[in-house]
Amino acid sequence: MLAPQLRPDPPRIAAITSAHRRYVRHRPEESLLYAIVEQHADAFFAHIGERDAMLPGFVRDEFDAYLRCGRLEHGFLRVKCTQCRHEHLVAFSCKCRGFCPSCSSRRMIETASHLVDHVLPQVPIRQWVLSFPWPLRLLFAARPEVLTQVLNVLIRALSTAVVKRAGLTRSAGGQTGIVTFIQRFGSALNLNIHLHMLVPDGAYTFAHGQARFHRAPAPTEAELERLLQTLIGRITRALVLAGVLVEDPEHPWLDIHRDCEDERALEQLAGAAVRYRIAVGPIAGRKTMTLHSPGAMSGESALAKTLTTARDGFSLNAAVVCKAHQRDKLERLCRYVSRGPIALERLSIDGDGLVVHELKHPFRDGTTHVLFEPLDFLARLAALVPRPRAHLVRYHGLFAPNAKHRHHIVTGPAPMPAPDNEDDGEGQPREPKPSAPMNWIQRLRRVFDIDLRHCPRCAGPVRVIAAITEPALIARILKHRDGRDDFRAKAPAGGPRAPPALSLH
Repeated sequence: MLAPQLRPDPPRIAAITSAHRRYVRHRPEESLLYAIVEQHADAFFAHIGERDAMLPGFVRDEFDAYLRCGRLEHGFLRVKCTQCRHEHLVAFSCKCRGFCPSCSSRRMIETASHLVDHVLPQVPIRQWVLSFPWPLRLLFAARPEVLTQVLNVLIRALSTAVVKRAGLTRSAGGQTGIVTFIQRFGSALNLNIHLHMLVPDGAYTFAHGQARFHRAPAPTEAELERLLQTLIGRITRALVLAGVLVEDPEHPWLDIHRDCEDERALEQLAGAAVRYRIAVGPIAGRKTMTLHSPGAMSGESALAKTLTTARDGFSLNAAVVCKAHQRDKLERLCRYVSRGPIALERLSIDGDGLVVHELKHPFRDGTTHVLFEPLDFLARLAALVPRPRAHLVRYHGLFAPNAKHRHHIVTGPAPMPAPDNEDDGEGQPREPKPSAPMNWIQRLRRVFDIDLRHCPRCAGPVRVIAAITEPALIARILKHRDGRDDFRAKAPAGGPRAPPALSLH
């Protein structure tokens, strides 16, 4: 007896497809960035080698991993509908932290959702942005361990200032927490090590197992100036203690250089990226080419920013604040501070073969675009690659993993309940399983409103059936898929045809 054929429910399919966008596989090989890296990466590394220099291995690994990211030829997951058997192929990602737009977006989405859902409490959150002078940007790029020492000093000074504005003192039990993002780039793809710190706009006290939040007033311009002066003094002392700032009475200087040849090559690229200079080619050392628009120039009245102060190359800003109920705004802010350096929609090639990067907002002098030779563009990308094992997101104070009172203000991930029929083998029910990070299906739904839990054809459930990593098997599956696509492309556009009519004559 034949099993009854399952027919899709048209109203249910229509409801799902109208409520969510349809999934289309990401094709990085069709992007302009991929074409630039693929065509010029070997020439770039060969050019560095001609100067009797060599870049660190993690830089080359970043480029190689990006060229494999999202390509089905290097492995994929098979995702199949359990009803109609419709199948997706999902390529593996490189998971790098440098310039890959796809992985940067994934990390941005996951970090922002984790902070808003499970870390940042529902109180006002203020963003503090601290920028450094050019020499310190070079130092922190070359020696991230020095940035860690400086960051510890900054966190103590900033948390003390916030607690004090809330009318409390640290000795009286006032505490706060800080989430710090170490951002390595500027809007012109320059190397710009600066800090974005998300801080509750107030302080907590704890008594009888309960947390109480004390709201702090907004800082004044005078308080910002005093705080920046304090930060500069403490940073200077920390650098002297770390042995990297030499206090020469006439001209203090930083000991940045290392003895390794590959480190020197990377330092040269970083120095050019910090100072907006061309790093490689016959005109190396000249200022990076730019395009200007007279209509985009800002007047003198636009130079003064709210709650912003600057001194000796340092800049401190505290103008952005999210109220307790503005969780959507807070998530957008978290995405902004954890974004990647490359926006594909602002990247193009002009008629002379130059890479053109459009600025999101024009500079004060009217600069709207930055232009690079292809090899110099790759040199800029190489300078932006972070060093391995250097965390770009840090948790301090009450948000630190081992903070004593963290559980009073931080809502951890909700545990996954165990099925009713599961036990631990001794007749006792199993403990709830800890919640796992968002998978790729959940990320697509949260950000792009793409629902892959249901099949786009029949609205049935889908599941991962295999992870394909063997080259021979990858080639067979892709060959079979390409052949099936060619067959569909040759099929008549009007659908299946009826059999030819038989003549009665």
